[in-house]
Amino acid sequence: MTRKKKLKTTNDVEVRYSNWMAQLITLMMPWSLYWVAGRASAKTVQVLSERVQEVVHDCPGAPFAWVADTYSDLRKNIIPSLIDGLSMLGWQMGVHYVIDQEPPQAWRDRMYNVNTKWTDTMTFFTGFNFTFISLDRASIGAGRSYVGVFGDEVKYFPEEKFTNLLKAVRGFRVKYGNSVWYRSRTLTTDMPNPNHLGEYDWILKLAKQNDKKRILLLMQASFVYNDTRREYVARLQQYEELAEQARTDASLRARLPEAHRTMELAKRTMERWEKRWISARRSVSFFFISSSYVNADVLGEDWFAGELDEGLEGLACNVLSIIPKLEATEMFYCNLTLKNFYADGFLNEVIERHPIGWEQDCTVLRYLDTSRPIEAGMDAGNMLSMVFLQQTGHVVRVLKELYTLPPQSARELADKFIAYFRPHKRKILKLYYDRSMNNYKRVNQDMATTIKKYIEFDAEGRRTGWQVQLMSLGQGNIGSNLEYRFFMDLLAGNLERQLFVLLIDQYNCPNLKSEMEVTRTKVKVNQSDQSKMVVKEKTGDKLPTARLPKESTNLTDALKYAILRKDTIRVWQRGHNISASSFI
Repeated sequence: MTRKKKLKTTNDVEVRYSNWMAQLITLMMPWSLYWVAGRASAKTVQVLSERVQEVVHDCPGAPFAWVADTYSDLRKNIIPSLIDGLSMLGWQMGVHYVIDQEPPQAWRDRMYNVNTKWTDTMTFFTGFNFTFISLDRASIGAGRSYVGVFGDEVKYFPEEKFTNLLKAVRGFRVKYGNSVWYRSRTLTTDMPNPNHLGEYDWILKLAKQNDKKRILLLMQASFVYNDTRREYVARLQQYEELAEQARTDASLRARLPEAHRTMELAKRTMERWEKRWISARRSVSFFFISSSYVNADVLGEDWFAGELDEGLEGLACNVLSIIPKLEATEMFYCNLTLKNFYADGFLNEVIERHPIGWEQDCTVLRYLDTSRPIEAGMDAGNMLSMVFLQQTGHVVRVLKELYTLPPQSARELADKFIAYFRPHKRKILKLYYDRSMNNYKRVNQDMATTIKKYIEFDAEGRRTGWQVQLMSLGQGNIGSNLEYRFFMDLLAGNLERQLFVLLIDQYNCPNLKSEMEVTRTKVKVNQSDQSKMVVKEKTGDKLPTARLPKESTNLTDALKYAILRKDTIRVWQRGHNISASSFI
Protein backbone atom coordinates (compact mmCIF):
# COMPACT_ATOMS: atom_id res chain seq x y z
CA MET A 1 0.00 0.00 0.00
CA THR A 2 1.24 3.49 -0.74
CA ARG A 3 2.39 5.84 1.97
CA LYS A 4 -0.50 7.11 4.08
CA LYS A 5 -1.86 10.51 3.27
CA LYS A 6 -2.61 12.92 6.10
CA LEU A 7 -6.27 13.77 6.54
CA LYS A 8 -7.35 17.36 6.43
CA THR A 9 -10.05 18.33 8.90
CA THR A 10 -12.94 19.93 7.06
CA ASN A 11 -16.69 20.14 7.49
CA ASP A 12 -16.88 16.67 5.94
CA VAL A 13 -14.32 15.12 8.30
CA GLU A 14 -15.30 15.53 11.93
CA VAL A 15 -12.71 15.42 14.72
CA ARG A 16 -13.72 13.43 17.77
CA TYR A 17 -11.69 12.68 20.89
CA SER A 18 -12.00 9.47 22.88
CA ASN A 19 -9.88 7.35 25.20
CA TRP A 20 -7.86 4.47 23.81
CA MET A 21 -10.25 1.79 25.06
CA ALA A 22 -13.24 3.50 23.46
CA GLN A 23 -11.25 3.80 20.22
CA LEU A 24 -10.40 0.09 20.25
CA ILE A 25 -14.02 -0.95 20.85
CA THR A 26 -15.24 1.41 18.12
CA LEU A 27 -12.67 0.11 15.66
CA MET A 28 -13.54 -3.51 16.40
CA MET A 29 -17.34 -3.05 16.77
CA PRO A 30 -17.73 -6.72 17.83
CA TRP A 31 -21.01 -8.61 17.60
CA SER A 32 -21.37 -8.61 21.39
CA LEU A 33 -19.58 -6.39 23.89
CA TYR A 34 -19.26 -7.09 27.61
CA TRP A 35 -17.24 -4.27 29.17
CA VAL A 36 -16.56 -4.04 32.91
CA ALA A 37 -14.99 -0.61 33.34
CA GLY A 38 -14.05 1.66 36.21
CA ARG A 39 -15.97 4.77 37.09
CA ALA A 40 -15.71 7.69 34.62
CA SER A 41 -14.51 5.49 31.75
CA ALA A 42 -16.94 7.19 29.29
CA LYS A 43 -19.01 4.02 28.87
CA THR A 44 -22.20 5.82 27.83
CA VAL A 45 -21.04 9.02 26.14
CA GLN A 46 -18.47 7.27 23.97
CA VAL A 47 -18.82 3.51 23.69
CA LEU A 48 -22.57 2.94 24.01
CA SER A 49 -23.45 6.01 21.93
CA GLU A 50 -20.99 5.05 19.18
CA ARG A 51 -22.48 1.56 19.00
CA VAL A 52 -25.97 3.03 18.88
CA GLN A 53 -25.04 5.19 15.91
CA GLU A 54 -23.48 2.22 14.13
CA VAL A 55 -26.46 -0.08 14.59
CA VAL A 56 -28.94 2.65 13.62
CA HIS A 57 -27.27 2.82 10.19
CA ASP A 58 -26.59 -0.93 9.86
CA CYS A 59 -30.06 -2.16 10.87
CA PRO A 60 -32.66 0.28 9.51
CA GLY A 61 -36.11 -0.51 10.85
CA ALA A 62 -34.89 -3.01 13.45
CA PRO A 63 -36.42 -3.21 16.95
CA PHE A 64 -33.90 -3.41 19.80
CA ALA A 65 -34.35 -3.48 23.59
CA TRP A 66 -32.61 -1.17 26.05
CA VAL A 67 -32.73 -2.67 29.55
CA ALA A 68 -32.42 -1.01 32.98
CA ASP A 69 -32.84 -2.27 36.52
CA THR A 70 -35.67 0.08 37.56
CA TYR A 71 -38.15 2.27 35.73
CA SER A 72 -37.16 5.21 37.93
CA ASP A 73 -33.47 4.93 37.03
CA LEU A 74 -34.37 4.47 33.39
CA ARG A 75 -36.33 7.74 33.20
CA LYS A 76 -34.20 9.80 35.56
CA ASN A 77 -30.63 8.77 34.66
CA ILE A 78 -30.16 6.30 31.83
CA ILE A 79 -32.17 7.92 29.03
CA PRO A 80 -30.79 11.43 29.81
CA SER A 81 -27.24 9.99 29.72
CA LEU A 82 -27.92 8.40 26.34
CA ILE A 83 -29.32 11.69 25.06
CA ASP A 84 -26.17 13.49 26.26
CA GLY A 85 -23.94 10.91 24.59
CA LEU A 86 -25.72 11.17 21.25
CA SER A 87 -25.69 14.96 21.49
CA MET A 88 -21.89 14.92 21.90
CA LEU A 89 -21.75 12.86 18.70
CA GLY A 90 -23.89 15.38 16.83
CA TRP A 91 -27.32 13.74 16.96
CA GLN A 92 -30.23 15.81 18.24
CA MET A 93 -33.70 14.97 19.47
CA GLY A 94 -36.37 15.78 16.89
CA VAL A 95 -33.85 15.61 14.06
CA HIS A 96 -32.27 12.17 14.39
CA TYR A 97 -34.63 10.54 16.90
CA VAL A 98 -37.73 11.06 19.04
CA ILE A 99 -38.63 9.64 22.45
CA ASP A 100 -42.08 8.87 23.86
CA GLN A 101 -43.83 10.23 20.79
CA GLU A 102 -45.04 9.07 17.43
CA PRO A 103 -42.28 9.54 14.82
CA PRO A 104 -42.78 11.12 11.39
CA GLN A 105 -44.57 8.93 8.88
CA ALA A 106 -41.42 8.53 6.79
CA TRP A 107 -39.63 7.03 9.80
CA ARG A 108 -42.58 4.76 10.57
CA ASP A 109 -42.60 3.47 7.00
CA ARG A 110 -39.03 2.23 7.51
CA MET A 111 -39.86 0.32 10.71
CA TYR A 112 -39.98 -3.45 10.31
CA ASN A 113 -41.93 -4.01 13.52
CA VAL A 114 -45.46 -2.74 14.16
CA ASN A 115 -45.84 -0.29 17.03
CA THR A 116 -49.04 1.36 18.25
CA LYS A 117 -47.87 2.69 21.64
CA TRP A 118 -45.00 5.12 21.68
CA THR A 119 -44.40 5.51 25.42
CA ASP A 120 -40.99 4.11 26.47
CA THR A 121 -39.78 3.97 22.87
CA MET A 122 -37.00 5.76 21.02
CA THR A 123 -37.33 5.88 17.24
CA PHE A 124 -34.55 6.94 14.84
CA PHE A 125 -34.67 8.40 11.33
CA THR A 126 -33.78 5.03 9.76
CA GLY A 127 -36.76 3.37 11.45
CA PHE A 128 -34.46 1.69 13.97
CA ASN A 129 -36.13 1.78 17.39
CA PHE A 130 -35.53 0.99 21.05
CA THR A 131 -38.07 -0.27 23.55
CA PHE A 132 -36.95 0.80 27.03
CA ILE A 133 -37.53 -2.05 29.48
CA SER A 134 -36.97 -2.03 33.24
CA LEU A 135 -36.61 -5.32 35.09
CA ASP A 136 -38.99 -4.11 37.81
CA ARG A 137 -41.58 -3.51 35.09
CA ALA A 138 -40.80 -6.20 32.55
CA SER A 139 -44.36 -6.10 31.20
CA ILE A 140 -43.27 -3.17 28.98
CA GLY A 141 -41.57 -5.63 26.67
CA ALA A 142 -44.03 -8.51 27.06
CA GLY A 143 -44.98 -10.30 23.84
CA ARG A 144 -42.39 -8.54 21.69
CA SER A 145 -39.35 -9.74 19.80
CA TYR A 146 -36.06 -7.91 19.40
CA VAL A 147 -33.06 -8.09 17.12
CA GLY A 148 -30.56 -7.16 19.85
CA VAL A 149 -30.21 -5.73 23.35
CA PHE A 150 -28.33 -2.90 25.08
CA GLY A 151 -27.87 -2.50 28.83
CA ASP A 152 -25.82 -0.29 31.14
CA GLU A 153 -24.96 -0.91 34.82
CA VAL A 154 -25.87 -4.56 34.41
CA LYS A 155 -24.42 -5.38 37.84
CA TYR A 156 -27.88 -4.46 39.14
CA PHE A 157 -29.64 -6.97 36.84
CA PRO A 158 -30.80 -10.17 38.56
CA GLU A 159 -29.48 -12.93 36.31
CA GLU A 160 -32.74 -14.88 36.14
CA LYS A 161 -34.83 -11.85 35.15
CA PHE A 162 -32.35 -10.74 32.51
CA THR A 163 -31.99 -14.26 31.11
CA ASN A 164 -35.75 -14.49 30.70
CA LEU A 165 -35.76 -11.21 28.80
CA LEU A 166 -32.99 -12.46 26.49
CA LYS A 167 -35.38 -15.12 25.23
CA ALA A 168 -37.17 -12.32 23.35
CA VAL A 169 -33.94 -11.41 21.48
CA ARG A 170 -34.68 -13.72 18.58
CA GLY A 171 -37.01 -11.94 16.18
CA PHE A 172 -37.04 -10.99 12.50
CA ARG A 173 -34.45 -13.54 11.40
CA VAL A 174 -35.55 -13.41 7.76
CA LYS A 175 -34.90 -9.65 7.62
CA TYR A 176 -31.86 -9.33 9.89
CA GLY A 177 -30.44 -12.83 10.20
CA ASN A 178 -27.42 -11.96 8.04
CA SER A 179 -26.62 -8.79 9.98
CA VAL A 180 -23.65 -8.68 12.33
CA TRP A 181 -26.04 -7.23 14.92
CA TYR A 182 -28.54 -10.11 14.88
CA ARG A 183 -29.06 -11.30 18.49
CA SER A 184 -26.20 -9.05 19.64
CA ARG A 185 -25.61 -7.94 23.23
CA THR A 186 -24.04 -4.69 24.37
CA LEU A 187 -23.61 -4.76 28.15
CA THR A 188 -21.51 -2.43 30.27
CA THR A 189 -21.08 -1.92 34.02
CA ASP A 190 -18.78 -1.01 36.85
CA MET A 191 -17.15 -3.95 38.59
CA PRO A 192 -19.81 -5.79 40.62
CA ASN A 193 -19.11 -5.83 44.35
CA PRO A 194 -20.21 -9.16 45.86
CA ASN A 195 -20.31 -7.50 49.29
CA HIS A 196 -23.10 -5.17 48.12
CA LEU A 197 -26.52 -6.77 48.31
CA GLY A 198 -28.36 -6.44 45.04
CA GLU A 199 -25.20 -6.43 42.90
CA TYR A 200 -24.74 -9.46 40.66
CA ASP A 201 -21.48 -10.66 39.14
CA TRP A 202 -22.90 -12.98 36.47
CA ILE A 203 -21.34 -10.83 33.75
CA LEU A 204 -17.92 -12.12 34.83
CA LYS A 205 -18.95 -15.58 33.63
CA LEU A 206 -19.21 -14.21 30.09
CA ALA A 207 -15.41 -14.00 29.91
CA LYS A 208 -15.47 -17.63 28.76
CA GLN A 209 -17.11 -16.47 25.52
CA ASN A 210 -13.85 -14.80 24.48
CA ASP A 211 -12.23 -16.60 21.55
CA LYS A 212 -8.74 -15.13 21.57
CA LYS A 213 -7.85 -16.18 18.03
CA ARG A 214 -11.00 -14.66 16.56
CA ILE A 215 -10.62 -11.50 18.64
CA LEU A 216 -7.03 -11.09 17.46
CA LEU A 217 -8.12 -11.61 13.85
CA LEU A 218 -10.87 -9.00 14.30
CA MET A 219 -8.41 -6.51 15.77
CA GLN A 220 -6.03 -6.98 12.85
CA ALA A 221 -8.83 -6.61 10.31
CA SER A 222 -10.11 -3.53 12.14
CA PHE A 223 -6.75 -1.77 12.03
CA VAL A 224 -6.23 -2.51 8.34
CA TYR A 225 -9.79 -1.47 7.47
CA ASN A 226 -9.33 1.78 9.39
CA ASP A 227 -6.12 2.48 7.47
CA THR A 228 -7.90 1.90 4.15
CA ARG A 229 -10.67 4.31 5.17
CA ARG A 230 -8.11 6.96 6.04
CA GLU A 231 -6.35 6.37 2.73
CA TYR A 232 -9.59 6.65 0.75
CA VAL A 233 -10.71 9.87 2.47
CA ALA A 234 -7.24 11.37 1.98
CA ARG A 235 -7.27 10.48 -1.75
CA LEU A 236 -10.82 11.82 -2.06
CA GLN A 237 -9.76 15.10 -0.49
CA GLN A 238 -6.74 15.24 -2.76
CA TYR A 239 -8.89 14.68 -5.86
CA GLU A 240 -11.53 17.24 -4.85
CA GLU A 241 -8.87 19.82 -4.06
CA LEU A 242 -7.14 19.23 -7.41
CA ALA A 243 -10.47 19.44 -9.26
CA GLU A 244 -11.21 22.77 -7.60
CA GLN A 245 -7.82 24.16 -8.55
CA ALA A 246 -8.14 22.85 -12.12
CA ARG A 247 -11.15 25.12 -12.69
CA THR A 248 -8.85 28.10 -12.78
CA ASP A 249 -5.57 26.44 -13.75
CA ALA A 250 -5.75 24.49 -17.01
CA SER A 251 -2.28 22.99 -16.49
CA LEU A 252 -3.63 20.88 -13.61
CA ARG A 253 -6.43 19.22 -15.58
CA ALA A 254 -4.08 16.60 -17.02
CA ARG A 255 -3.48 15.28 -13.49
CA LEU A 256 -7.18 14.71 -12.78
CA PRO A 257 -7.50 11.23 -14.44
CA GLU A 258 -4.59 9.83 -12.42
CA ALA A 259 -5.91 11.37 -9.18
CA HIS A 260 -9.35 9.94 -9.92
CA ARG A 261 -7.90 6.50 -10.66
CA THR A 262 -5.92 6.57 -7.40
CA MET A 263 -9.04 7.58 -5.50
CA GLU A 264 -11.12 4.78 -7.04
CA LEU A 265 -8.38 2.25 -6.30
CA ALA A 266 -8.33 3.36 -2.65
CA LYS A 267 -12.13 3.09 -2.55
CA ARG A 268 -12.12 -0.48 -3.90
CA THR A 269 -9.43 -1.44 -1.40
CA MET A 270 -11.50 0.06 1.41
CA GLU A 271 -14.65 -1.76 0.30
CA ARG A 272 -12.75 -5.05 0.05
CA TRP A 273 -11.47 -4.68 3.63
CA GLU A 274 -14.87 -3.54 4.84
CA LYS A 275 -16.29 -6.92 3.79
CA ARG A 276 -13.44 -8.70 5.58
CA TRP A 277 -13.98 -6.57 8.70
CA ILE A 278 -17.71 -7.33 8.73
CA SER A 279 -17.00 -11.03 8.28
CA ALA A 280 -14.50 -11.00 11.14
CA ARG A 281 -17.05 -9.36 13.47
CA ARG A 282 -19.74 -12.00 13.09
CA SER A 283 -20.51 -13.90 16.33
CA VAL A 284 -17.39 -12.52 18.04
CA SER A 285 -17.88 -11.64 21.70
CA PHE A 286 -15.45 -9.28 23.38
CA PHE A 287 -15.28 -9.36 27.18
CA PHE A 288 -12.85 -6.92 28.79
CA ILE A 289 -12.13 -5.52 32.24
CA SER A 290 -10.47 -2.12 32.51
CA SER A 291 -9.87 0.45 35.23
CA SER A 292 -10.66 4.15 35.16
CA TYR A 293 -7.09 4.72 34.00
CA VAL A 294 -8.20 4.09 30.40
CA ASN A 295 -9.63 7.62 30.60
CA ALA A 296 -6.62 9.13 32.39
CA ASP A 297 -5.86 11.63 29.63
CA VAL A 298 -9.33 13.11 29.97
CA LEU A 299 -9.76 12.86 33.75
CA GLY A 300 -6.30 14.20 34.55
CA GLU A 301 -3.89 13.44 37.35
CA ASP A 302 -5.79 15.57 39.86
CA TRP A 303 -8.90 13.41 39.57
CA PHE A 304 -7.03 10.25 40.49
CA ALA A 305 -5.06 12.02 43.22
CA GLY A 306 -8.29 13.21 44.80
CA GLU A 307 -9.83 9.76 44.61
CA LEU A 308 -6.85 7.81 45.91
CA ASP A 309 -5.13 10.06 48.44
CA GLU A 310 -7.08 8.55 51.34
CA GLY A 311 -6.44 4.92 50.44
CA LEU A 312 -8.06 2.40 48.14
CA GLU A 313 -10.89 1.11 50.32
CA GLY A 314 -14.02 1.20 48.19
CA LEU A 315 -12.12 2.38 45.12
CA ALA A 316 -10.37 -0.90 44.41
CA CYS A 317 -13.67 -2.02 42.93
CA ASN A 318 -15.09 1.23 41.51
CA VAL A 319 -11.91 2.68 39.97
CA LEU A 320 -9.38 -0.15 39.67
CA SER A 321 -12.00 -2.82 38.81
CA ILE A 322 -10.66 -5.21 41.45
CA ILE A 323 -13.19 -7.49 43.14
CA PRO A 324 -13.07 -6.71 46.89
CA LYS A 325 -13.63 -9.31 49.55
CA LEU A 326 -15.10 -8.56 52.97
CA GLU A 327 -15.63 -11.44 55.39
CA ALA A 328 -18.98 -11.56 57.20
CA THR A 329 -17.17 -11.44 60.56
CA GLU A 330 -15.72 -8.04 59.59
CA MET A 331 -19.12 -6.49 58.81
CA PHE A 332 -20.68 -4.29 61.46
CA TYR A 333 -24.15 -5.13 60.13
CA CYS A 334 -23.24 -8.79 59.85
CA ASN A 335 -26.81 -10.12 59.53
CA LEU A 336 -27.69 -7.77 56.68
CA THR A 337 -29.26 -9.62 53.74
CA LEU A 338 -31.54 -8.81 50.81
CA LYS A 339 -34.57 -9.64 52.96
CA ASN A 340 -33.89 -6.40 54.86
CA PHE A 341 -34.59 -4.39 51.67
CA TYR A 342 -37.55 -3.93 49.38
CA ALA A 343 -37.43 -3.18 45.65
CA ASP A 344 -40.98 -2.09 44.85
CA GLY A 345 -40.87 1.34 46.48
CA PHE A 346 -41.60 3.33 43.30
CA LEU A 347 -45.02 4.11 41.88
CA ASN A 348 -44.03 3.73 38.23
CA GLU A 349 -47.38 5.03 37.00
CA VAL A 350 -46.56 8.37 38.67
CA ILE A 351 -43.12 8.50 37.03
CA GLU A 352 -44.66 7.70 33.66
CA ARG A 353 -46.85 10.80 33.84
CA HIS A 354 -43.81 13.10 34.00
CA PRO A 355 -41.16 13.98 31.38
CA ILE A 356 -37.80 12.24 31.19
CA GLY A 357 -35.36 13.64 33.75
CA TRP A 358 -38.16 14.88 36.05
CA GLU A 359 -36.88 15.72 39.53
CA GLN A 360 -38.88 13.27 41.59
CA ASP A 361 -40.81 14.10 44.76
CA CYS A 362 -42.50 12.03 47.44
CA THR A 363 -45.47 11.19 45.20
CA VAL A 364 -43.37 8.35 43.74
CA LEU A 365 -43.09 6.57 47.13
CA ARG A 366 -45.43 3.59 47.20
CA TYR A 367 -45.37 3.09 50.96
CA LEU A 368 -45.51 6.71 52.12
CA ASP A 369 -48.77 7.59 53.89
CA THR A 370 -49.07 11.33 53.25
CA SER A 371 -51.82 11.66 55.85
CA ARG A 372 -49.47 10.65 58.69
CA PRO A 373 -46.40 12.38 60.18
CA ILE A 374 -42.93 11.46 58.93
CA GLU A 375 -40.16 10.30 61.26
CA ALA A 376 -36.51 10.98 60.52
CA GLY A 377 -33.04 10.30 61.87
CA MET A 378 -30.30 12.87 61.35
CA ASP A 379 -26.53 12.85 61.68
CA ALA A 380 -24.40 16.00 61.56
CA GLY A 381 -20.91 14.89 60.60
CA ASN A 382 -18.76 15.88 57.63
CA MET A 383 -21.91 15.39 55.61
CA LEU A 384 -25.39 16.20 56.88
CA SER A 385 -27.57 13.11 56.55
CA MET A 386 -31.25 12.32 57.03
CA VAL A 387 -33.25 9.11 56.61
CA PHE A 388 -37.06 9.13 56.61
CA LEU A 389 -39.33 6.37 57.82
CA GLN A 390 -42.83 5.37 58.80
CA GLN A 391 -44.09 2.43 60.82
CA THR A 392 -47.14 0.41 59.86
CA GLY A 393 -48.00 -2.33 62.31
CA HIS A 394 -44.83 -4.31 63.00
CA VAL A 395 -43.03 -3.04 59.89
CA VAL A 396 -40.77 0.00 59.89
CA ARG A 397 -39.90 1.15 56.37
CA VAL A 398 -36.99 3.48 55.60
CA LEU A 399 -38.48 5.36 52.67
CA LYS A 400 -35.89 7.91 51.55
CA GLU A 401 -32.44 9.35 52.23
CA LEU A 402 -31.27 12.95 51.80
CA TYR A 403 -27.85 14.47 52.43
CA THR A 404 -25.62 17.42 51.65
CA LEU A 405 -21.84 17.57 51.23
CA PRO A 406 -19.53 20.48 52.06
CA PRO A 407 -19.70 23.35 51.30
CA GLN A 408 -23.49 22.86 51.39
CA SER A 409 -25.01 23.18 54.84
CA ALA A 410 -28.23 22.75 56.79
CA ARG A 411 -30.03 25.34 54.64
CA GLU A 412 -29.51 23.27 51.48
CA LEU A 413 -30.52 20.05 53.28
CA ALA A 414 -33.72 21.69 54.51
CA ASP A 415 -34.43 22.98 50.99
CA LYS A 416 -34.06 19.45 49.61
CA PHE A 417 -36.51 18.17 52.22
CA ILE A 418 -39.04 20.94 51.56
CA ALA A 419 -38.91 20.34 47.80
CA TYR A 420 -39.12 16.56 47.96
CA PHE A 421 -41.90 16.34 50.54
CA ARG A 422 -43.88 19.36 49.32
CA PRO A 423 -46.89 17.20 48.30
CA HIS A 424 -47.01 15.57 51.78
CA LYS A 425 -50.33 16.41 53.48
CA ARG A 426 -49.64 15.96 57.22
CA LYS A 427 -46.65 18.27 57.55
CA ILE A 428 -45.28 17.01 60.86
CA LEU A 429 -41.67 15.79 61.06
CA LYS A 430 -40.53 13.91 64.17
CA LEU A 431 -36.76 14.28 64.25
CA TYR A 432 -34.34 11.95 66.11
CA TYR A 433 -30.68 12.86 66.31
CA ASP A 434 -27.42 12.65 68.25
CA ARG A 435 -27.45 14.41 71.61
CA SER A 436 -24.33 16.35 70.52
CA MET A 437 -26.58 18.31 68.16
CA ASN A 438 -28.01 20.04 71.27
CA ASN A 439 -24.61 21.12 72.59
CA TYR A 440 -25.23 24.85 72.00
CA LYS A 441 -28.96 24.93 72.62
CA ARG A 442 -28.70 27.78 75.15
CA VAL A 443 -27.45 30.18 72.50
CA ASN A 444 -29.71 28.84 69.75
CA GLN A 445 -26.80 27.55 67.67
CA ASP A 446 -27.31 23.79 67.99
CA MET A 447 -27.82 21.84 64.77
CA ALA A 448 -31.15 20.37 65.87
CA THR A 449 -32.68 23.81 66.42
CA THR A 450 -31.10 25.07 63.19
CA ILE A 451 -32.54 22.34 60.96
CA LYS A 452 -35.92 22.74 62.69
CA LYS A 453 -35.90 26.47 61.87
CA TYR A 454 -34.77 25.93 58.27
CA ILE A 455 -37.50 23.34 57.60
CA GLU A 456 -40.25 25.44 59.16
CA PHE A 457 -39.13 28.60 57.31
CA ASP A 458 -37.76 28.77 53.78
CA ALA A 459 -34.76 30.81 52.64
CA GLU A 460 -36.94 33.95 52.34
CA GLY A 461 -38.26 33.55 55.87
CA ARG A 462 -41.73 32.38 54.81
CA ARG A 463 -43.49 29.60 56.71
CA THR A 464 -43.46 26.28 54.87
CA GLY A 465 -46.31 24.71 56.84
CA TRP A 466 -44.01 22.10 58.37
CA GLN A 467 -43.82 21.51 62.12
CA VAL A 468 -40.63 19.84 63.35
CA GLN A 469 -40.75 18.02 66.69
CA LEU A 470 -37.36 17.45 68.33
CA MET A 471 -37.65 13.95 69.78
CA SER A 472 -34.16 13.38 71.23
CA LEU A 473 -34.08 15.98 74.03
CA GLY A 474 -32.60 14.18 77.03
CA GLN A 475 -31.55 11.18 74.94
CA GLY A 476 -28.51 9.39 76.31
CA ASN A 477 -25.46 8.39 74.33
CA ILE A 478 -26.05 5.38 72.07
CA GLY A 479 -22.94 3.24 72.35
CA SER A 480 -21.50 1.62 69.27
CA ASN A 481 -21.45 -1.83 70.89
CA LEU A 482 -25.11 -1.54 71.82
CA GLU A 483 -25.90 -0.59 68.22
CA TYR A 484 -23.94 -3.63 67.01
CA ARG A 485 -25.84 -6.06 69.23
CA PHE A 486 -29.25 -4.49 68.62
CA PHE A 487 -28.90 -4.55 64.84
CA MET A 488 -27.71 -8.17 64.95
CA ASP A 489 -31.09 -9.06 66.43
CA LEU A 490 -33.10 -6.61 64.31
CA LEU A 491 -31.63 -7.58 60.93
CA ALA A 492 -31.91 -11.28 61.74
CA GLY A 493 -35.66 -10.81 62.22
CA ASN A 494 -35.55 -11.75 65.92
CA LEU A 495 -37.46 -8.66 67.09
CA GLU A 496 -40.60 -8.93 64.98
CA ARG A 497 -42.86 -9.85 67.91
CA GLN A 498 -41.05 -7.80 70.50
CA LEU A 499 -40.62 -4.65 68.39
CA PHE A 500 -40.74 -4.57 64.59
CA VAL A 501 -39.17 -5.64 61.30
CA LEU A 502 -36.92 -3.15 59.47
CA LEU A 503 -37.24 -2.80 55.68
CA ILE A 504 -35.16 -0.33 53.64
CA ASP A 505 -35.94 0.95 50.14
CA GLN A 506 -32.88 -0.22 48.22
CA TYR A 507 -33.38 2.24 45.36
CA ASN A 508 -34.41 5.36 47.30
CA CYS A 509 -31.72 4.73 49.94
CA PRO A 510 -28.76 3.51 47.82
CA ASN A 511 -26.07 5.22 49.89
CA LEU A 512 -27.47 4.00 53.20
CA LYS A 513 -27.47 0.50 51.72
CA SER A 514 -23.87 0.89 50.56
CA GLU A 515 -22.68 2.17 53.95
CA MET A 516 -24.34 -0.72 55.78
CA GLU A 517 -22.65 -3.18 53.43
CA VAL A 518 -19.12 -1.82 53.83
CA THR A 519 -19.03 -0.58 57.45
CA ARG A 520 -16.48 -2.63 59.36
CA THR A 521 -16.00 -3.58 62.98
CA LYS A 522 -13.05 -3.00 65.24
CA VAL A 523 -12.29 -4.22 68.75
CA LYS A 524 -12.13 -1.64 71.53
CA VAL A 525 -10.35 -2.35 74.81
CA ASN A 526 -11.80 -0.87 78.00
CA GLN A 527 -8.84 0.68 79.83
CA SER A 528 -10.38 0.21 83.27
CA ASP A 529 -10.86 -3.57 83.20
CA GLN A 530 -9.19 -4.54 79.88
CA SER A 531 -12.46 -5.99 78.61
CA LYS A 532 -13.04 -6.02 74.85
CA MET A 533 -16.07 -5.07 72.82
CA VAL A 534 -16.97 -4.79 69.15
CA VAL A 535 -17.56 -1.22 67.93
CA LYS A 536 -18.04 0.56 64.60
CA GLU A 537 -14.98 1.44 62.51
CA LYS A 538 -15.27 5.18 61.67
CA THR A 539 -12.26 5.71 59.39
CA GLY A 540 -14.61 6.13 56.41
CA ASP A 541 -15.77 9.47 57.84
CA LYS A 542 -12.34 10.95 56.99
CA LEU A 543 -12.45 10.08 53.31
CA PRO A 544 -12.55 12.71 50.54
CA THR A 545 -15.89 14.49 50.35
CA ALA A 546 -17.10 12.78 47.18
CA ARG A 547 -16.66 9.36 48.77
CA LEU A 548 -18.56 10.07 51.98
CA PRO A 549 -22.09 9.10 50.84
CA LYS A 550 -21.21 5.49 50.02
CA GLU A 551 -18.25 4.79 52.30
CA SER A 552 -18.69 6.80 55.52
CA THR A 553 -20.95 5.90 58.45
CA ASN A 554 -23.01 9.10 58.41
CA LEU A 555 -26.25 7.69 57.01
CA THR A 556 -25.97 4.59 59.20
CA ASP A 557 -25.67 6.87 62.23
CA ALA A 558 -28.77 8.74 61.09
CA LEU A 559 -30.56 5.37 60.93
CA LYS A 560 -29.26 4.52 64.40
CA TYR A 561 -30.77 7.66 65.91
CA ALA A 562 -34.09 7.01 64.16
CA ILE A 563 -34.31 3.41 65.37
CA LEU A 564 -32.60 3.32 68.79
CA ARG A 565 -34.99 5.45 70.79
CA LYS A 566 -35.26 5.33 74.57
CA ASP A 567 -38.47 3.30 74.54
CA THR A 568 -37.14 0.92 71.87
CA ILE A 569 -33.97 0.22 73.83
CA ARG A 570 -35.95 -0.29 77.04
CA VAL A 571 -38.24 -2.89 75.44
CA TRP A 572 -35.28 -4.65 73.87
CA GLN A 573 -33.42 -4.77 77.16
CA ARG A 574 -36.27 -6.61 78.86
CA GLY A 575 -35.54 -9.66 76.78
CA HIS A 576 -31.76 -9.28 77.10
CA ASN A 577 -29.68 -9.01 80.22
CA ILE A 578 -28.11 -5.70 79.12
CA SER A 579 -27.17 -2.84 81.42
CA ALA A 580 -28.37 0.65 80.61
CA SER A 581 -24.76 1.79 81.02
CA SER A 582 -24.13 0.42 77.53
CA PHE A 583 -25.66 3.52 76.03
CA ILE A 584 -25.67 6.23 78.73
